[in-house]
Amino acid sequence: MKGERNVQVYQVGPYLFGTSSTIPHWKTEELIPSLKPFLLSLDTYKKKELKIAFSLAVQPESEIQEEDHAKYRSLVEFEWEGATCRIRVIPDTDSYLITILAPNDPKEYTAYFFYRFTKGVLFLHETEADAFVLNNILMMIYAFNTACSDTVLMHASVIKKDGKGYLFQGKSGTGKSTHSGLWLKHIPGCELLNDDNPIVHFNRETGEATVYGSPWSGKTPCYKNDSVPVGAFVRLEQAPMNEIQRESPARAFASLLPSCSNLKEVRELNNGVIETVKYLATHTPVYFLKCLPDREAAEICFNTIWKRTKVINV
Repeated sequence: MKGERNVQVYQVGPYLFGTSSTIPHWKTEELIPSLKPFLLSLDTYKKKELKIAFSLAVQPESEIQEEDHAKYRSLVEFEWEGATCRIRVIPDTDSYLITILAPNDPKEYTAYFFYRFTKGVLFLHETEADAFVLNNILMMIYAFNTACSDTVLMHASVIKKDGKGYLFQGKSGTGKSTHSGLWLKHIPGCELLNDDNPIVHFNRETGEATVYGSPWSGKTPCYKNDSVPVGAFVRLEQAPMNEIQRESPARAFASLLPSCSNLKEVRELNNGVIETVKYLATHTPVYFLKCLPDREAAEICFNTIWKRTKVINV
């Protein structure tokens, strides 16, 4: 591949990643504007001698190299937002082939990753689907790459209140965004930190969990380069009444794990996520809220968590 490379470095949560390309005037954040708040200047990156967790080279499809795909074996296939993703691996190696069939694009996108997802190359079609594919590849690889670093990408909506972050989790359609909206409307001093995929990191030395905003916030444009200590996790379930209770560590673990992005088929990554969730379940409060989509649900949730926090601080 010839030509001068355009390089960008981003800090999302406690980790950095880089993108590069030989495409003239290429800037990842112009294709994906949600990355702009997380862009580091190259001077800042070089002066601080920061380490990049993973790097992705972005190339036009015309530069794709001949590869023997027969040596790759199927690992997992899944669908999201109308797209189909297939991940394959060369047995007994850390070389992966990822293909994505995006909505409104009849041809698959191809990406190769190596060294436990620390280096990769993605080939774009130079169509409208490029932004969708690049954005989701970055989100996916961030989750895989940091899985063994006490960090998880969680499916949750996060409210920031009085210097703490409150994460609302649950199955799709349980009303996570709705409940966040009720806090914003009825609980003074609230702010939305992220509405779909925040980053959670556990510090083993301090025993504290921190939640970070991310470039990935679902359908809500909330891309904040900000972080706060985790105040509590709350698992939601629709019900004909409002009722909340604190979960035991065992039940807390079962509540948190399904919300974490994970590549279960790779044992090392799966074990990394499990270990992080164990720490979170035993060191941070986790609640189970059966609720209606109303003001009372938000007030019961907030008051229960706030009273417990007040007792602990006293």
